[in-house]
Amino acid sequence: MKKILIITLISVTGLLSSCSDFLEEEMVATLTQERYDTKAGIEELVNGAYEGLRFHHNYEWSYTLTNYGTDEFTNGGGRDHVQWNTYSPVLDPLETRNLSPLWDNMYAQINLCNTGIQKIPEVLGDPLDEELMNTRLGEVYFLRGFNYFKLIEQFGGVPISTSPIAEDTAEFPRATKEEGFNLIIEDLLRAEELLPVTPSQTGRITKAAAQHFLAKVYLNRASEQNADLTQSTDLENAAKYAEMVISSRTLAPDYNDIFNYTSVNGSNETLSEIILASQFDDTQALMGRYGNQTHMYFLSVYRNFPGMTRNLYDGREFQRLKPTDYALDIFDRTNDSRFYKSFQTSYTAVNTNGIPNWTADNAPDPSLVGQPKFGVGDTAIVMLVNDAGDTRFTEDYKDTFAPLMLVRYTNDAEGTDYDVSTYPSLSKYRDPFRTSFNDAKGTRDGILARLGETYLIAAEAYGRLGDYGTALNYINALRSRAAYKDGETRSSVYYLAEQVTEGEQSSTESEMQATEAYFTPGTPEAAEEMYPAGVGSKPDMFIHFVLNERARELMGEFHRWVDLVRTNTLVTRARAFNPEAAPNVDQHHALRPIPQSYLESVTVNGVLLSPEERNQMQNPGY
Repeated sequence: MKKILIITLISVTGLLSSCSDFLEEEMVATLTQERYDTKAGIEELVNGAYEGLRFHHNYEWSYTLTNYGTDEFTNGGGRDHVQWNTYSPVLDPLETRNLSPLWDNMYAQINLCNTGIQKIPEVLGDPLDEELMNTRLGEVYFLRGFNYFKLIEQFGGVPISTSPIAEDTAEFPRATKEEGFNLIIEDLLRAEELLPVTPSQTGRITKAAAQHFLAKVYLNRASEQNADLTQSTDLENAAKYAEMVISSRTLAPDYNDIFNYTSVNGSNETLSEIILASQFDDTQALMGRYGNQTHMYFLSVYRNFPGMTRNLYDGREFQRLKPTDYALDIFDRTNDSRFYKSFQTSYTAVNTNGIPNWTADNAPDPSLVGQPKFGVGDTAIVMLVNDAGDTRFTEDYKDTFAPLMLVRYTNDAEGTDYDVSTYPSLSKYRDPFRTSFNDAKGTRDGILARLGETYLIAAEAYGRLGDYGTALNYINALRSRAAYKDGETRSSVYYLAEQVTEGEQSSTESEMQATEAYFTPGTPEAAEEMYPAGVGSKPDMFIHFVLNERARELMGEFHRWVDLVRTNTLVTRARAFNPEAAPNVDQHHALRPIPQSYLESVTVNGVLLSPEERNQMQNPGY
């Protein structure tokens, strides 16, 4: 446990935005425990505790632990961590590129929070500092609960420590999941009591963040995975705390507003909808080793096509995550604007390399024969998502378009233009403000909680209570926002793919409203919801309907694996919708393997565990 449990008295680097009205940190060369006996030291400690938030967006564990192996995404051509999607046997306790970093980082942050919980009342106990003391205590209580929740979501019961660890220790056994939930709720309740409604600096944690995660934790404990732990008031509490957040915040008017990143520290990052985010910006000295790297992982390879080369706007393509057919088809793409506001379906030419000329066979006008089909600044690629049975796209028909047409279902020998490296890219994390097109260090904040999810938490809680009317009110509020507004511009790709009359700009809000028919057996609406085989009762269909709604609203937002696990649907949905995961996924994959480094270091009564005892402490199946 030496490297896992001991928090070295860390150098606190700049973790959050460097603007004067944003939370800042300074570089501290050397810290000793005595530093935390001063007000300045307490500020450094609490600011340093925010580093745990950045962890969830700054490297490949961001998606391997949350999006791989689910119904929404499978692996693309970049296969560096593919075992997390395929559930192959190499996903085991010896894996150190994702498991150990999560374990180590969360415990380092937990220990820092434990130090803060001990020291803050001592240093800020003066009545004149009461408001500051409450805020700083609220922050570290929240962060400790948040970090333990991240561990329990992945591993189940984990070791618990509520006191600072300042020396080597190996007596650190796993606690039960029930004990973990109790501590998390206790910490978040304390944080909710102490935190302010309005932050003193952008990036600080507020009362709404504690309320959102209380709702989320109560819902998690009330879900199928934790049926043996569920308390009778969990669903009521989930609904109560979700409604507290909903009453104090407002949804962004347009779904696109949330992800439309037009400048560093821009308006999309200060929306009322954003409840909690890890803070990044373009100050190179404060970015640390990684920055926010999520901008790379969802992108397919575009640079080899005519008129294209890698560029800042379209991004550095790591091709890790390819959307499944489920992810593309669960949207009503004609009426739900979230699809075209979540996926990139066209690319603009940035050079003249490889641009084909019109020929006598395909030119729309004889005067164009021999001329380039498009130029720099024109559309070079269209990534078209159509339905099976669409027979329009023969090779000859595709050739009549100026841009290169890459179509999911073609009427030619191949049958598709998509492959492991060619698919629509999730565009939510586009970051054109890096230093160069190859720079991995992203500058945009990473969203950890937003109001759209809070609405879905409230909806699920009410639906589980049998109040489908209230549940649908919350769901339809999001669906109203997702609808196209009257007069809203839509892309030419939309009109072509959806076969809607060019120029049609009518509202689609009425078409977007859901009713109980969407999760009632035997209805046409339910037939459109892509329920896996065997899902037949109304309560079960409601849970899968909520999962579909969460997919539409939160696609790729680092929640999906946990959502499927807590609802006991991981195996069913991965087998139904993820061809690469289907052969191997098994119920034991609903927990991650406990890192071997922990099992080989922990002691009981001063004695290292035997191999048999390590196996008993390990999660089943590993």
